[in-house]
Amino acid sequence: MIRRVGRQGASILLAAVIGLGCAGTRERPTGDDAAAAGAAAGGHAGGSPAGTGGSATDGPGRVIGGDALGEMACASASQKAQQVPLDLYFMIDSSGSMADTTSNGQTKWAAVVGAMKSFLEDPQSAGLGVGVQYFPLVNASVPDSCNVNGDCGSGGPCGVITTCSQPTSGTVTPCASNADCRGQGTCVRLGACGPANAPLACAPPGPASVCSNGYVCTALAGYCNGRDKCDVASYATPAVEVAPLPGVAAAIEASLAQHMPDGLTPTSAALSGAISHAQALAAANPTHKVVVVLATDGEPDECTPSDIAGVAGIASAGRAGTPAISTYVIGVFAPAEAADAQMNLSTLAAAGGTGQAFIINTSQNVSQAFVSALNSVRSSGLACQYMVPIPSTDAGHLDYFSVNVEYTSGSNQTVTIGNVKDRASCSPTQGGWYYDVDPSTGARPQTISICDTTCTQLQSDPAGRVDILLGCQTVFIVN
Repeated sequence: MIRRVGRQGASILLAAVIGLGCAGTRERPTGDDAAAAGAAAGGHAGGSPAGTGGSATDGPGRVIGGDALGEMACASASQKAQQVPLDLYFMIDSSGSMADTTSNGQTKWAAVVGAMKSFLEDPQSAGLGVGVQYFPLVNASVPDSCNVNGDCGSGGPCGVITTCSQPTSGTVTPCASNADCRGQGTCVRLGACGPANAPLACAPPGPASVCSNGYVCTALAGYCNGRDKCDVASYATPAVEVAPLPGVAAAIEASLAQHMPDGLTPTSAALSGAISHAQALAAANPTHKVVVVLATDGEPDECTPSDIAGVAGIASAGRAGTPAISTYVIGVFAPAEAADAQMNLSTLAAAGGTGQAFIINTSQNVSQAFVSALNSVRSSGLACQYMVPIPSTDAGHLDYFSVNVEYTSGSNQTVTIGNVKDRASCSPTQGGWYYDVDPSTGARPQTISICDTTCTQLQSDPAGRVDILLGCQTVFIVN
């Protein structure tokens, strides 16, 4: 069957067409050859996808109008594009603050575990690859708490929380030295008075401190500096390796049940390890798309770097790496923290190539909102990467330069998107698509990826369809 390539105007989104033709490969066309190749397939010599208005050319100086372009359609068959398998490597925050309660009295941890269970058992998740690790991971030889450096042994020094002894408005004013207090007393150790389930901050610790109801101000235990692991290799080793659902669900659910909130938030080491493992998985499974899902309830507070800019640099390097790994971010925060969290964690998500972070407010139904975020990750992760098909004719041989990408919108309008050499060659305005490897080198591509600019347009029309068209010479974008 021959499919006519329509020209529907600049408002049309985009398309994915894979044309299959003669056996073997040839050098990538450049210059006038590329212009002629684009015209023959119904594209623009200047790089504009067919269907975005304007005229195509079949060589220097000759313009082909829209009607003539339609007559040149050469597709011999079509099939729906097959998305590549999606693998999710979860890095889940299990720090002590995950024991904080939500508006319905459930802890953040319990809400996240419930959401993960629902997602893993959802029939729509069947076929996804899922694996998990947690942060912080702890050194078993280092004690949970300390009062002096000697308590920590090789895992010291002992870090204690200090505050100014005369804070204004009864607040805790963190300090590192007396100079930080600026008229609010001296820098002393923070304590707590009152029952264990409802302690009140006080300073300085000791019997001389006045606490209501006769309680004594007791110094808060410190935290050994070396208790939480900061080595990337630990986080690159999964608690449960990525494997397909539903088979791996039971192992992940059992792993989640064995963990309880404890420790601080070594985000940089955890994310570095997650990206490292995801890259290894992607390299070993080139037909899979592997992404990292970072779920957290706090900003980084240990390991280097321990600031948002530094962690964003890790996410950015993962996105720019080979293989490229995207990072999705889901945060669970109290209402007073949500605005800052949205800004800071979205910085990480943007650096990881996924736009905005999903921020869940603890006044919401946290488990339900977390499931919704996971469903969005699943939907987004499955978009914009497809398998290179094996032709049913010509003994299964594929001419990689007779491949195009076409999209039919929900309103049944069709456009063709031009090919670029690789991700770095994606047009910031026209987008495009590229193979996982360059066939002009003799390599055999296995996947097709849609450039970010084009992918955003594709995702805005969920009723659209990506098809495989056979037999047309590739339309190239010439920058």
